[in-house]
Amino acid sequence: MQIDMHFYGTYAVARIAGFSPELAKTVATAAQFVDDAVSATPVELGEQSYILPVISAHDMLDRENFNRLDQWRVWLPFHFLPGGQGNTVDERLVCLWGEPGNKAVDDIITLALEAGIAKEPYALHLLGIVTHVIQDTYAHYGFSGMASDYNMVNQKTLKYFDVNRMGDYIEKKHGSFWARVKGSFAEASKLGHAGVATFPDRPYLNWEFKYENEPDAGEDYVFGRRNNPATFFMACTRLHAVYEAFLDELPEVQLPGGHLPFSDNAADTIKMVIGEEGEKEERNQFWRNTIERGVLFETSNEDVDLQYNHNEWDVGAMLDNSLASSTDAFQFNIAASKYLNKVNDSILPEMGILSV
Repeated sequence: MQIDMHFYGTYAVARIAGFSPELAKTVATAAQFVDDAVSATPVELGEQSYILPVISAHDMLDRENFNRLDQWRVWLPFHFLPGGQGNTVDERLVCLWGEPGNKAVDDIITLALEAGIAKEPYALHLLGIVTHVIQDTYAHYGFSGMASDYNMVNQKTLKYFDVNRMGDYIEKKHGSFWARVKGSFAEASKLGHAGVATFPDRPYLNWEFKYENEPDAGEDYVFGRRNNPATFFMACTRLHAVYEAFLDELPEVQLPGGHLPFSDNAADTIKMVIGEEGEKEERNQFWRNTIERGVLFETSNEDVDLQYNHNEWDVGAMLDNSLASSTDAFQFNIAASKYLNKVNDSILPEMGILSV
């Protein structure tokens, strides 16, 4: 997913669930900042200690992506959380969508809820990070965060359907992306969903493809057929239930099927926004307009002209700052470290993916 869902969609769902504008913006900024936390520079905190930033993203063709160890630290935990199903470790690495019963997703939700119950200063930042990971499972399912033969796609089978005005744009973007991938490293086409370009991230898109090597994830998915509007809406309903549990200080999402339905009006409106064709900034504006109209929740002045601003989240906000530990930048990195440790020390070992 991209900023339209990670920031604006997250904010809207958090507000519907009952978060104040300020708290919803913190969760939404953290969710989007996962894609922007790229600094690897240790930060000295007032000559007393250092903090090591957690890198949670790279540009798709950054050379660091082809560092195998870096794939374990960035793409796999933050963007392609493994589903843990299959007979081989490579099959267990394949990401599956975050519906109830996906144990890895259930575990990271519990991590976020427990931080909320404990009133940890990083709790909202952790909730945003977990939000990003959950959202990505509904877009990236069927692909692995490692460079894997299971990610290879037969390019002749990649097709999209029912697109009105965005067809030429999609064709151009796909052609340009694939040319860059082929011109970089052979391994690039095997990393994540590079083989299908940005098709998984376009909320309005219905599309299909065939793998070169079909993964056996043991689930009743038809991996080659994708209905992004449907799965993106599923992500919204899943997160709404998580946010309700967080606000109610519940240790788990205690709802049938893990979902708390929106009102009919809110559901129809969210589906409409998700289905709107447009480039990224157009899709952002669709969300802003919808939020400002007050059709999803009662709008306040703080909801108007909502913008993503990560200046106070960059590591530079901690430099020469005697109050560095109170910044969003500090709390985000503490939360990201807690999250990464949970994945590497508990979740992946329990799946038989990592030995510790």
